[in-house]
Amino acid sequence: MKKYKIYTIALLLFTVSTFASCVNNPKKTTTKATVTTKAIAKKEIQDNTVIRKVDAKTFKAEIEGKKIQLVDVRTPKEYKQGHIENSDNVNVMDKNFMVKMSKYNKDQAVYVYCRSGGRSMRAASKLKSAGYNVVNLNGGIIGWAKNGFKTVK
Repeated sequence: MKKYKIYTIALLLFTVSTFASCVNNPKKTTTKATVTTKAIAKKEIQDNTVIRKVDAKTFKAEIEGKKIQLVDVRTPKEYKQGHIENSDNVNVMDKNFMVKMSKYNKDQAVYVYCRSGGRSMRAASKLKSAGYNVVNLNGGIIGWAKNGFKTVK
């Protein structure tokens, strides 16, 4: 019985001291979490584990006049209605999407876009998981056209 009381008291003291240390210094815990979050964000950028999302003006500046990997991930029918010049069409909804994307170089950025940005983010996530460096056009081809940039048929 005496052993039981000692264990109970020890457990109670441990619990109280643990709780007290958390309550007495909340700023330290918050600061540590913030630093950790910033460090993780910095590491993601360095490790290229985040998907870059850029507006139409930035997208255009980065692809214009350069030999880049530009992929329209919409359906072939949508692609035929108008697309960004020099883009390839690889439908993200195709069950063989990743097989078709395997011809693209993982060491170079793959610029992706769709109609409004949703499907291209889905494609970007798949590509990023497979080790590709991906840049997504925010707003898709709709945002592209709103900026007065041309498309080809």
